[in-house]
Amino acid sequence: DVYKRQFIEIVQNAPDPATLEKQLADDPRNSEARYQLSAHAILQGQFEVAFEQLLEIVKRDRNYNDDAGRKALLKLFELLGDNHELVGSYRRKLAMALN
Repeated sequence: DVYKRQFIEIVQNAPDPATLEKQLADDPRNSEARYQLSAHAILQGQFEVAFEQLLEIVKRDRNYNDDAGRKALLKLFELLGDNHELVGSYRRKLAMALN
């Protein structure tokens, strides 16, 4: 799947989730670790974890990697489809974060 391929590429060069979580505990502003952790979560089917991490990037660091947090959220919305139980609520949360 085209959307999953991007997240697979992110994970290939990323540390494991435990290492990323430790990096975030040490520095909550580490957008790169947060972004990589979200990709791991997506590939493991932990979509709510991924949504939360990506939304946090949007709130904290809009400039990270050319607005990568918002762009990844939009890709995740497309990957899951409008009928997925989390998509509607996270679309609203994203809209609030952008305003």
